[in-house]
Amino acid sequence: MKILIYFTFSLFLISLALTVPANSEKSEIKHLRDVNGGTNCAVCSILVTLVEQIAIVYNDTIEETLNNFCNYIPEGIFRITCQQAIETFGPIIIDGLYAKENGDVICHAMNFCRTDPGQPECHILPKKKSIQESSFFLKRNLRLKNKKMPKIENGICDISIFKEICDYIKKIFDLHEPAIDIDKDGHSTIPTLRGSSWKGKDCNDFSKNIRPGVKPLSGDKASDSNCNGIYGRAPGSNLTYEELFCQNSNQLGVAVLGDSISAHFSVPEQWIDPYKINSAVFEHLAFIVENELDWPHLSAITGYMNNSWPVQYDTTNSIYQKMLDRNRCIFRDYQNVAVNGASTRGIQSIAQTLSRNQEQDFPMLLFLTLVGNDVCNGKPNTLDYMTKPDDYYNNLVSVLTYLDGVLPKGSHVMLTGLANGSLLYEALKETVYPLGRVRSDIYYVDFYNYLSCLQISPW
Repeated sequence: MKILIYFTFSLFLISLALTVPANSEKSEIKHLRDVNGGTNCAVCSILVTLVEQIAIVYNDTIEETLNNFCNYIPEGIFRITCQQAIETFGPIIIDGLYAKENGDVICHAMNFCRTDPGQPECHILPKKKSIQESSFFLKRNLRLKNKKMPKIENGICDISIFKEICDYIKKIFDLHEPAIDIDKDGHSTIPTLRGSSWKGKDCNDFSKNIRPGVKPLSGDKASDSNCNGIYGRAPGSNLTYEELFCQNSNQLGVAVLGDSISAHFSVPEQWIDPYKINSAVFEHLAFIVENELDWPHLSAITGYMNNSWPVQYDTTNSIYQKMLDRNRCIFRDYQNVAVNGASTRGIQSIAQTLSRNQEQDFPMLLFLTLVGNDVCNGKPNTLDYMTKPDDYYNNLVSVLTYLDGVLPKGSHVMLTGLANGSLLYEALKETVYPLGRVRSDIYYVDFYNYLSCLQISPW
């Protein structure tokens, strides 16, 4: 089942990014598979729906669609897992689709989905009859054909073919500091895995005294200690270029401490739109995954480049860029310390990954931007899981106190309030969701309700 694994992986990432907060908060969140199959169910139903719709769009058989898809996926762990998944899931999915069943029914038959006592039947597609009844007959017919059903006990990651890729995902999403940082100064020489997409690129990874934002050593007359490209002595002068251009410029680095909004989280629409799937949309898959489905290098506060990839075409106009235009001395002095799902409950542990020395570094302009996860939690009894006002206040005071002991003198902190998320829902609810564009049968309101039914909605 070639197409299944790629989208299983993609949606598993999406679910983690949207619903798993910072490490300190994980214990407060109910396990995602606990209601009607949770994430496992959503993964399966959405992917099987995509399989069917791609076959319709390209007027191919299910077999032809599946046989062509692995070639779109980059070589390595993605393609290998894809090929292994064919043997496990292919025959069941094909039989189910040819039996005119949809993804909701097929995934119930495979035990990825279930209906727990007291819970409604969750479905992403319009429901014609009881899903449980339909899945019972499909499962019976599969047994009569001697189709081997995969054993699903605790979740997707317990299936052997997914273990390696699940471990890979977990490592990425648990990591909030650079994976490659030899001198442990908080800055890296590679873009992903919390590298220079997130914080200014290190120009010497063998010395923690050389990093973006540090005050220049000996005026940087011989080398570039703060990685801003300015060093050396001005001809005919006793001044270095740093002293000449930067000494009295009142430079400020730029940082943001926040959630998925600050990290510029974005799932490429092309990944879930049957009309737009092709090899080009997977070209930068590893880069996107290793940045946690975030695009901090394009973000509103610390973005520093434009992008023309097929899945993300952006012209960046960030606060960092505007400040850099006014003062070139702050080149590379940016830090995006944002984590998908972050709230005030865990923000102090995230703040500890900010790389700033109160004595050695320049001041910063830091944005503390937590816009919704203290309120939005996807639970039916939402109010019970919201951060209480007193706790919210105390959490903010605590992290501000911590920052006061970390940020250099002359720094500023700008605090952003909570956003009104209902505006987004009202604007999108009657719009066809990308997954439903083939038949115009899935709207954003349907997708929201589906995730809420499974109790994995981030909204």
